[in-house]
Amino acid sequence: RQNLDWLIFSSKDRFSFWQRIGRVGRVLGKSETNIPSQAIVYLSEKAWDEKITSLDTSGGRKALKQTLNNLACLNRPFLDIYWRSEAFLEIARPLLEIESLLDNLPAIKFIEELYETMRSLWGGKHNWNYYRYRMKVLQGAEHIAKTPAKELKKQWKYIKGGQAFVKTFIKVYSPEDVQLIKQGKTKIEQYEKLFKENLEQAQKLKQFAKIYTASYTPIFQFRDSLFENVKIYDPKGFLLDESDETILDPIHLLRYYEFAQNKDSIEIIARAKEIYQLEFNLRFFGTVEEFKNTKLNQLTAWENCHITRKINNAIAPIALLSEIEKQLIPGIIISTIANQGIIIQLKKQGIASFPITVSCNDFEKQYSFFPSLSGILAIAMYGKSLKLPDGEDFYII
Repeated sequence: RQNLDWLIFSSKDRFSFWQRIGRVGRVLGKSETNIPSQAIVYLSEKAWDEKITSLDTSGGRKALKQTLNNLACLNRPFLDIYWRSEAFLEIARPLLEIESLLDNLPAIKFIEELYETMRSLWGGKHNWNYYRYRMKVLQGAEHIAKTPAKELKKQWKYIKGGQAFVKTFIKVYSPEDVQLIKQGKTKIEQYEKLFKENLEQAQKLKQFAKIYTASYTPIFQFRDSLFENVKIYDPKGFLLDESDETILDPIHLLRYYEFAQNKDSIEIIARAKEIYQLEFNLRFFGTVEEFKNTKLNQLTAWENCHITRKINNAIAPIALLSEIEKQLIPGIIISTIANQGIIIQLKKQGIASFPITVSCNDFEKQYSFFPSLSGILAIAMYGKSLKLPDGEDFYII
């Protein structure tokens, strides 16, 4: 029979409600299917103001669905915007892979038809060719990021998606050349000589590919996490009932638990008496004006970014931070003062930000940092003034 007899959960919106309640009473493939399960769900207080108590419990799933659809407090207004923006890359990636397998076969025509069907369902603005190319650029970035700089000098144009990504690289670092290429006055192949003769330029291309790839990684993750999960041991059962080993989001670990760490393992020893606060610190090698003009309000992945763990303004040093900080940290930095209203609205939607202190050559200032998928969702909500890694506007309908 079903694995769960009861479940207690909270839900901010109807999508998470259905996903979580669906875990109770799963009977697919079970021989016993008539044993009831129970669930308790915590909803927003506004649900009672919007008359959730009028639910006809005898009406079953249909009545429940209708009642939830009438609760405005369970709306997720950013979701439609998200699907009409960069989230279509989630659709483009598998379609592009299938398309490559169907090359020179009649069935390849169904790829565009399938994309158009999904675009009609979710309200996308751009056609298949647009996102096909965007995905090729990202594909090229992923391959170039993994290729040694010395090999890039000769092989970049033979890497899958390599030429598409190099065009993006040129657009960012030499926009005047893009116009010459469009006008037919020069060709992208002329960059082959540049990369062959200049290892520094090949390294610059590789670094840009790493940043570009890391910036988009959150879109394709099943669960939103700023860093790779870490393996933890829980012998005292703070998290686990049966096993004493699992993986955990480092941010959750840093904020809510006390733990001991050695070279090979992390062991939870207690729940934190008070929730730790995390602050980010970024060293930008340039002036504050350069930072504002080239990095502020732009989705990117940050180097030289460090995290401080605090409780009551006292710093709690920990070795784990130095390990996870070796990764590029994707996200977007915005002005706190100029965007207070936006930050409050995003917080109500569950999109969290952290304080970040940016130290430039001539000035130090605190901003707000939306990491990982939160950064992409922040753009999805208020993207008209924010930019993508290649400097393009984030498309909002």
